[in-house]
Amino acid sequence: MKECFLRGAGRQFPVWVAIALGGVLFFGRCANQGMPTGGPRDSIPPVLVESTPAMRCTGFTGKEIRLTFNEYIVPDEVSEELVVSPPLTKRPSVRTKSKSLIVAFNEDLKPGMTYSMDFKNSVADNNERNPYPGLRLLFSTGDQIDTLRVAGMVKTAARLDPQEKIIVMLYASHEDSAVTRTVPDYIARTDSRGLYLFDNVKPGSYRLYAVNDANTNLRYDPGAEEFAFCDSLVVPSAEFVAQPDTLAVGADSLLITGHTLFRPDPIYLRTFTEEFFEQYLDKSVRDTRNKCTFVFGEPVSDTLGLRLLNQEADRWYLIEHNPEWDSLTVWITDTLIARMDTLQLEVAYNQRDSVQQTFLQRDTVELLFTDREKQDTRRRRRDDGAPQVTLFSFSDNIKTAGFDLNLPIRLQTPEPVGQFDFGAIRLHALSEKDTTLLQPSITRDTTEWRTYRIDWPWEAEATYLLEIDSAACTSIYGVVNQKVRKQFTTQKEDFYGKIILDLTPTSEPLIAELLDPSKEEKLLRSLPVTGGNRVTFDYLPPSKYKVRILFDRNGNGRWDPGVFTSREQPERVAYLPEIVKVRSNWEKVFQWDLKPDPTFPKVLIDKEEEEQRLKQQQEQQRRDSEREREIPDGEQGFPMPGRF
Repeated sequence: MKECFLRGAGRQFPVWVAIALGGVLFFGRCANQGMPTGGPRDSIPPVLVESTPAMRCTGFTGKEIRLTFNEYIVPDEVSEELVVSPPLTKRPSVRTKSKSLIVAFNEDLKPGMTYSMDFKNSVADNNERNPYPGLRLLFSTGDQIDTLRVAGMVKTAARLDPQEKIIVMLYASHEDSAVTRTVPDYIARTDSRGLYLFDNVKPGSYRLYAVNDANTNLRYDPGAEEFAFCDSLVVPSAEFVAQPDTLAVGADSLLITGHTLFRPDPIYLRTFTEEFFEQYLDKSVRDTRNKCTFVFGEPVSDTLGLRLLNQEADRWYLIEHNPEWDSLTVWITDTLIARMDTLQLEVAYNQRDSVQQTFLQRDTVELLFTDREKQDTRRRRRDDGAPQVTLFSFSDNIKTAGFDLNLPIRLQTPEPVGQFDFGAIRLHALSEKDTTLLQPSITRDTTEWRTYRIDWPWEAEATYLLEIDSAACTSIYGVVNQKVRKQFTTQKEDFYGKIILDLTPTSEPLIAELLDPSKEEKLLRSLPVTGGNRVTFDYLPPSKYKVRILFDRNGNGRWDPGVFTSREQPERVAYLPEIVKVRSNWEKVFQWDLKPDPTFPKVLIDKEEEEQRLKQQQEQQRRDSEREREIPDGEQGFPMPGRF
């Protein structure tokens, strides 16, 4: 009977798994017996000509392994890339001798175990650094080779991007605490495509995890490292599936081929960082005399307390916070305290102990600030006259032409506001015939403390005038605003495009997100899917967009990571398999099937780039064809004088 190894892997696993497994067969490669002289750059990787121990050797008792190649090699990255499974307590020593790579073990290997040594692409030739692809070595310290396999891919849960250099771990122990306390029984490391492979596993049932092992302790540190886990136990198995060939060997016989069926199917893991409360004061700085900044590791909400230690004071500050409540700006309202060069403060905030019990943490900080204000005051001469009255200017988002119909007018003050007379704000609609005074909504922004919104249902291609009287707004320091008079025109109606999503029904609450096409995927808009399964993103400026759906399992309006202690996987996300290019006066309806896919695909096709790439290929083929026609018959393949 004939077993076709790659054929079997191809049938059971996707193509990428077959490629990953291909490194196991490196002994079947043929050596290149000659090296070209001159000509193009050498692109041929080194060839393995001998291995000690041999591939799939049993009864190994040696202290080192030796791999000999047909040329000199460099082991620059072997120490970093080599993964030995089962894991070793001490890292092996790596050196070269002539054309051989020698890896010496600094501890005794476990008896009766099959070891896998995964070098990935870390071994390269000395001349051109051509890597040996997927170099692996398998041997056993017992009397048999364990050949069961577990393979799959690791992705980020929120973005579904492949995770490189993630440690994937198999535990024979089924206890959840094992991954935080003990070293795994088997390990693998993902490649640039997020793929991992175990090919030396004993029969049994295992827990499967993945961790971004920042401190290289081969354990999971909750809250500090990205982590993923498989919901169910992994039970690897293999069986030979016989398959008769259509080619008859003789009158009464038939050639039998087959393949090995490996299970389980490839397992896809999604990494996340658990929300683990670890509070600390990360940064404290005095930016100006009137302003201090405090940055914390976790949100402090309303639990922050400040007490001045070197001066008796009451109600001497205001607190401004960011939306997450982990960065606070303290505005000093007492001018006497603001003039002090040194502030000694007690900062009190809630902290948790090792068993997550809350207690009040008190830190003492010293904030310094010096400037030339006092020196300048001493040097000011009497005939300088009274100091000029200081005015501030609003920061705003107004564009003179093409103001976005989606946006409110946003006004921001440089300092906290003590008083703002909204009656001194006037918005007019201008036309050739008359001017109309409007009654817009004016409110303080809910996320930015010093920002105010002026909301109005803008007309397309309309002209508006914003007027704000001087001294309409006064800061907590008594500084007033300059007069504002700004005229602007809104964008044309047909400038915008529209994306419409028709989604298949689902029982989970959904949130549709519009992202920019960059790697960072900045969130541009977010819409809850309500009242049916159709979502419309309208008034979109011409640009490219990614579209993502969040499966908001708990209905809190945001994406949530997993919780390992309760075995909750991170909330699912899905990407529209196309980068959408929105044009002016354009709309498109996308039919989107949201049924769960265990592979969590993220294949974003940019049709514009694909068309450009196709045109470039066609143009290159045309040029190559013309170049061939220019060469006279009988001279193809030979250099001609003056031809490069």
